[in-house]
Amino acid sequence: MKEREKIVATGLTIFMLILWVGFLFHHSAQFAGSLWGGVFALSGALLMLVPLLYMIIKRVKPLKSKVTTYVSMRTLLALHIYAGIVGPILVLLHTGHKFESPLGIALTGLTLVVVISGFVGRYLMGQFSKEIREKKTMLNQLKLIYQQTANKLATQPQQAETIRFFSGFYSRLTAGLFLREETIEENITVSPSLPHNPSGSEIIQLAESIADIEYAIETHEFFKQWFGKWLKFHIVISFVLYGLMILHIWGAVHFGLRWFTPWRSNTSHFARLETASNRNKSKLHFVSERSDEQTLNKVALFETHFNQLFKQYWHTPVFIHGIQTTVFDYAGIANEIDQPRSNLTLALQALEQVSPSRLGGGNREKAFWINVYNIEAMKMVAEKYPVTSITDSKISSGNPWGIQGIRVGEERYGLSQIENKILLKKFNDPRIVFAVSCAAISCPDRLQSIISADQLDSQLDEMIRNLLTNKTKGMIIDRQNKVVTLSWIFKADRRLFGDGSDTGILDFVLRYTSEENRNWMSAHRDTIQLKFFKHDWGLNDLALEDNKTEGNQQK
Repeated sequence: MKEREKIVATGLTIFMLILWVGFLFHHSAQFAGSLWGGVFALSGALLMLVPLLYMIIKRVKPLKSKVTTYVSMRTLLALHIYAGIVGPILVLLHTGHKFESPLGIALTGLTLVVVISGFVGRYLMGQFSKEIREKKTMLNQLKLIYQQTANKLATQPQQAETIRFFSGFYSRLTAGLFLREETIEENITVSPSLPHNPSGSEIIQLAESIADIEYAIETHEFFKQWFGKWLKFHIVISFVLYGLMILHIWGAVHFGLRWFTPWRSNTSHFARLETASNRNKSKLHFVSERSDEQTLNKVALFETHFNQLFKQYWHTPVFIHGIQTTVFDYAGIANEIDQPRSNLTLALQALEQVSPSRLGGGNREKAFWINVYNIEAMKMVAEKYPVTSITDSKISSGNPWGIQGIRVGEERYGLSQIENKILLKKFNDPRIVFAVSCAAISCPDRLQSIISADQLDSQLDEMIRNLLTNKTKGMIIDRQNKVVTLSWIFKADRRLFGDGSDTGILDFVLRYTSEENRNWMSAHRDTIQLKFFKHDWGLNDLALEDNKTEGNQQK
């Protein structure tokens, strides 16, 4: 690396690290998905492919011979270095310092490691090689002087005997006190030969200098050998980085690019373009005094269409896998996915025009996010229907709750994010876990309409009371053995109920169970043993209803 290249690369690397540390002072939740965020991401990703291209050219001899007729490997190496630093800088700018997803954090961290390992490894390896060459040159000069000194001492037995006295380790430390001091360096710089009879001090310094340089060379050789493995390490983590980058790009495309409307059909495509155009026009006339009213109007529009969708496909309780549960006609909901004027499409379009920061808090915001969670779960199932569960591999290979499958305003949200980072974090209401539905048989039964801000508390209480009267998934009391079996939700989210102990769970249940059950449980609360139903993740789909004979047997 030439000196100028080294200075530029060092400056860019330092700038990259400073840029990364900026997350302590800056955070933009929307920039990564914006148009400019996408431009930075695409530009950075393309530049990060240059080192891969360099590695291929370097190792494929036919390709190397053709390319080097036009561009030297030295120039390609410089491009590799600059692109390998500028690309990550653009990628860091793309993040907007929003480090939330495990994949995004891993990708950012590994990007920094790859850049730093590449820069430090190359610089240190070059520095070690240079120092080894210099020290070997100096060692050869000293050995020449040593040989001349040995020849002269052979003719001066008295001086040789004097010096032999200081050959031990501790005695050599005191040699400077008894022997005349002259420096070997003076002789090296003047001539590799001795211009005079060597003094005792000079001879001892000569031996020590040779020993020091030999030790330094061995140390540098060791580090050079160790750094010889650096290249393999650098290549391996680079390929891991490319793998994570591919996953990140796939996820962005799969779950929707906010600055690029995915094409589904001609009709839905133009409908979305019209919606985006109207949204942009409304921004031109946006004033803060009307923003809350506008947001609430869009929320009301969303709730109207979602409620119509909900009521149309909601069905009274049936038995599935022997569990009594309310169900939905997901086949019907799936048919609404690509319909530009369906309630599902219109509800989702209304959500895209809602500004979450202007919801105003309270029951209005709580009800809104519960409904967003529930329509997202419906949408995830409907998009991949037919499926047997929200955990079906057609929906996700492992974590459907992490999929950011719905857009609210300029952001995309996942089920886990809505439940834990918004609803529970902001409202700290344990009843929320009974209201958000993952479309499973064992989830609490849905009421006949969506959650309403005006009736929020009564609806939440009713859902919990209904669950505790359902003996197939909610609660069974075995008075004889003093065992109370409760919904799996109480086990999974026990931290939300009081102090998370069995007593905390019982105290919560006492508020919603019948007076008879409450009296008995209060009298035996210290001896009651809690058990929990096994959670059935099967889809609460009308099409999966048990046959009538099986249903009657279960009843």
